[in-house]
Amino acid sequence: MIELIIGVYTSFLYQPIYNLVVFLSVLSPDQNLGWAIILLALIVRIIFFPLTLKGYQTDVKLEEASAQIKQIENDINLDSKTKRTKITEIIRTKGINPISEIISLFGQLLFLAVLYQIVQQGLHPPYDDVYRFVPKPSDIQTIFYGMDISKTGNFLLSAVAALILFAEQLWEYEAKKNIPEATFSGRWYPLLLPIATFILLLLLPATKAVFLAVSILFSIGVRLMYTLGRLGRNKNV
Repeated sequence: MIELIIGVYTSFLYQPIYNLVVFLSVLSPDQNLGWAIILLALIVRIIFFPLTLKGYQTDVKLEEASAQIKQIENDINLDSKTKRTKITEIIRTKGINPISEIISLFGQLLFLAVLYQIVQQGLHPPYDDVYRFVPKPSDIQTIFYGMDISKTGNFLLSAVAALILFAEQLWEYEAKKNIPEATFSGRWYPLLLPIATFILLLLLPATKAVFLAVSILFSIGVRLMYTLGRLGRNKNV
């Protein structure tokens, strides 16, 4: 059973992503891993773009339903079970399905996990796992703007990724602050998550920081376009 799982993982996850990274490295200037990771992050976000857009639509529906939900939560005449039932009914009738955000997040985390193995083990000659139709690189360069992104402990890239994440979380918090009731974790989440991410990135190869930074910038761009588009539609109503 374990051998079957490893075989499925290798054939359907590791090798396809590995070959994509190698192919993107070949296409990149000087066969540089940094540009390959940037392209990979954009490809991953494009793949999950429908789920990302669905997540933003879910946020809007939650905001529209927030007044009804708060009214139910504050109703002292209802027990907790009845409250949950009524809130679930509101969520169901509005077509709210947060599962899309969970799938998108899980998929990107899976990509990061496979990428970690690729950087740690596979980006060295003779590139045995390369498909026949994928050109083999002469030697993939891991020095990106003077920094070896295959190594751990890159303070600068980790800090940049964490700051970008902080900006996104702050924006998301401002957009969602009227949805849930304010709690300690809710107030501090935009700060605590980037700090935890910064510490974790320091322990991982800097490719993760590059991937994360590009991925979040893409997300910010999509959210900005979605917000501007929504404001434009509201003005025309």
